[in-house]
Amino acid sequence: LLHVDSFTRVAFAGNPAAVCLLDAPADATWMGAVAANQNLSETAFMWPTGASEVEGLEGEPARGETFELRWFTPSVEVDLCGHATLAAAHALFSAPGGRESPLLRFGTRSGELVAALRGEGGRGRGCIELEFPASPPRPLLDGVGPTRGEVALALGLPIARDRARSPQVALPDAGAVAALAPDLHAVSRWRVARGPYRGLIVTAAGSGSEADFVSRFFGPAVGIPEDPVTGSAHCTLAPYW
Repeated sequence: LLHVDSFTRVAFAGNPAAVCLLDAPADATWMGAVAANQNLSETAFMWPTGASEVEGLEGEPARGETFELRWFTPSVEVDLCGHATLAAAHALFSAPGGRESPLLRFGTRSGELVAALRGEGGRGRGCIELEFPASPPRPLLDGVGPTRGEVALALGLPIARDRARSPQVALPDAGAVAALAPDLHAVSRWRVARGPYRGLIVTAAGSGSEADFVSRFFGPAVGIPEDPVTGSAHCTLAPYW
């Protein structure tokens, strides 16, 4: 069981995840208990399923190792997690002896995800690129999830009709995102047909040259009051911006 800080080169920064490499599938109840014990926003569990031809990030066929990958918060299993996938790939690429291939394929509840190690340096010290599915935001519809009024009440802000997205809200500027203090109890009560909302994305255009946009992610219903960095949220944020 490893502790990996994603999206940073500095120890004890970024977004931490636990990574558990198994020899074979484990019971979901046991994995959930391990994740609750770790008490991090996500714990990744993976086990090898073999080697096969993998389509790389640029469409080229290559030989790669395949793994099954699942993610758990302290309270539930989730369909997709960016920083824990990055942590899992780093754990594999940086293992003693390295990997035979610079490509990894993960079978997940969100389909196949590919991780590619770019650059030199050995022991996983290059850049790891991830291929994730796009999930463009859709209009917030009455009767599906929280109403526009419920979103506005939880955020303590008026929400214009053309700015509401599910589950994403765009604010006027980066300062408004930084200053936001939402009612997390209200957010935790939002429901959709499958159960509680995983979380709320709040975003705005970047205020300078360092970032195209800024964002925050709140997921109290799945045991994450606020996530330091949420890779899977960028499946929605990237198409939006």
